[in-house]
Amino acid sequence: MATSIISIAIAVAVLWVAYRVLFINSNRLVFNRAFLIVALGFSLILPAAGVFIGRNMPQVNSYRESLFQGFMLDEVVITAEGVTISTPSDVKADNGEAAPVVAKNQRTFDIIGLISLMWLIGSIIAALIFLIKLGKLLYIIIKSPKKKMPGYTAVFTGKEHGSYSFFNYAFFPNENVNPEIVRHEMSHIAHHHSADILFVELMMIIQWFNPFIYLYKRELQSLHEYMADRDVVATGIDKQNYMMLILQQCTAVDFSNMSNNFSFLLTKKRIKMITQSKKAKGVVIKALLTLPLFALLLFANCKSNGQEKASAEKAETTTENENPAKVENVITFKLSDGTYLSVPEPFEINVDGTQYYLDLNSIKNDTTLMLGNHEFYAVKNHDERNSLSVKIDGKDFDINFVGGIMKDDSDVFSGEVDVMPEYPGGTNAMFDFIQKKVKYPESAKDKGLEGKVYVQFVVEKDGSLSSFQVLRGVSDDIDSEAIRVLKMMPKWKPGMKDGKAVKVQYVMPFNFKMNSTENTMTALTGTRWIGIGSGVQDDMKFVMDMNMDFYNNNDGLFVMTLTAQDKDGNKQTVFKDVALDFTYSFDGKSAGSIQPKNTDGSTLGGEDQLPYSFVKTGDEITVNFYDFKDDCGIEKITFVKK
Repeated sequence: MATSIISIAIAVAVLWVAYRVLFINSNRLVFNRAFLIVALGFSLILPAAGVFIGRNMPQVNSYRESLFQGFMLDEVVITAEGVTISTPSDVKADNGEAAPVVAKNQRTFDIIGLISLMWLIGSIIAALIFLIKLGKLLYIIIKSPKKKMPGYTAVFTGKEHGSYSFFNYAFFPNENVNPEIVRHEMSHIAHHHSADILFVELMMIIQWFNPFIYLYKRELQSLHEYMADRDVVATGIDKQNYMMLILQQCTAVDFSNMSNNFSFLLTKKRIKMITQSKKAKGVVIKALLTLPLFALLLFANCKSNGQEKASAEKAETTTENENPAKVENVITFKLSDGTYLSVPEPFEINVDGTQYYLDLNSIKNDTTLMLGNHEFYAVKNHDERNSLSVKIDGKDFDINFVGGIMKDDSDVFSGEVDVMPEYPGGTNAMFDFIQKKVKYPESAKDKGLEGKVYVQFVVEKDGSLSSFQVLRGVSDDIDSEAIRVLKMMPKWKPGMKDGKAVKVQYVMPFNFKMNSTENTMTALTGTRWIGIGSGVQDDMKFVMDMNMDFYNNNDGLFVMTLTAQDKDGNKQTVFKDVALDFTYSFDGKSAGSIQPKNTDGSTLGGEDQLPYSFVKTGDEITVNFYDFKDDCGIEKITFVKK
């Protein structure tokens, strides 16, 4: 559902842009109206059309593989320091030292579900607004005096709402109505303009969040007014008098916004349309230019819905004993454990370090080949996959014989299973295991690398883990560490479907973070801290007000104001808002150094000048200013975040 709503929204927006570029200033009113209605109708049926075409014309389907296939496990967070985030239990690494921290990221909301809920609430509100507006019109029709007229029913509201129409009803304040206004409303009725507005209103219920749908409505209402004006002028009335009538009626307001109002918006443009008689040229060519756009939208939607259709069919039809048919130019081996291995022909096998290239599609029953001194014996199974059972030198054929080919995972179960695979001891035990085994790669720490690694794997029928694949990684060392830990896991309890063990695919997110607290250089970037320090020197009391800003690239800035007070209480400003650049770095998880610089970029105080040291504790940073001690007695200042 969410995909369909988004597909409709994209099509509505794209086709509006095309209309805006090609036809907005055209006076081909009938064509413009038809284009807008067709664009909305095409957008509405696009998801269903994509499914239909994808089913009946598979040659145009290009299924997109989803980024992450498999059941998503809770995220594992690995930090470079032993600072607890939220761990299943307190554990130690094998060497007795504090293990890197591992935590579960509890997912509190399904983002797709949340978006769908928001869309549903908005649609309900939009539907209620629509019903209220429709109810008001019906109430006026029922309660107001009416008079049957040729081709329509006149409703006399008795209120100054102006004149408007809705389907076969024309609404007037009273019976004393200008004939041109009557002709105007009759034109709306004759052209069935209310059907356009009703269609757009219904589209607004499902596309309430889409700003382009409101542009469609406004443009259609404008076209309706231009068309009605043109019909009235075509009766032979004086154009100048009719334009004056429009100006006189321009203050009337349509309260429902669902009907066609005589005085509806854009009076200046309406007058321009009345006086413009020459039809715009090139509309046919412009219309033809939009056809590739319609085709592109349909093709793109076929791809999207084709993918959903393929996933649904796979979930419904795939079982342990059902396998896809053999593909041309692919040979399928049945291994000793009952699983299958499919490889393209010709393929390469490796026997004792020697590569051999084979093409076995010609095998009908059984055959024996000599590969050097090795006997290759193949038997045709004549099963659903036309597979081969193979022995080499009397040994069962194994995946290790095939170079660069992974085991066939086509029988991985993609639907809901009766019993999900489970790590022995449960989820907490799994996280305990990971916490003991995982190590933040030193090479990654040296480079300051961090990020999320998504590893896909399969829980086999015997509970072992296989088919490890990094779907999204950070670096070779971090990616390899995630896979290394998964490969060390003991066998899981396998998934079960209809009483039989089945393969199930999972994705495990590993989040490698250099530091779990706000004492990293990344966390300090862009922050400002304020502090006040005081000291006594030579019977003078000094007070230092300082701002400390941390910038990117390890740069920063001090802004300092120093005041002095003598023993008699007299105060004076020694200096004010003096700026001092610095660079900073971390020496540990909560300690670092700040190196002040001269205006020319050189180290303050000479090459042998020591940097200031600082310690971060919670929301405070304490900086030791050793060089201020002799001048004003201030040794350290504690800063808080501004």
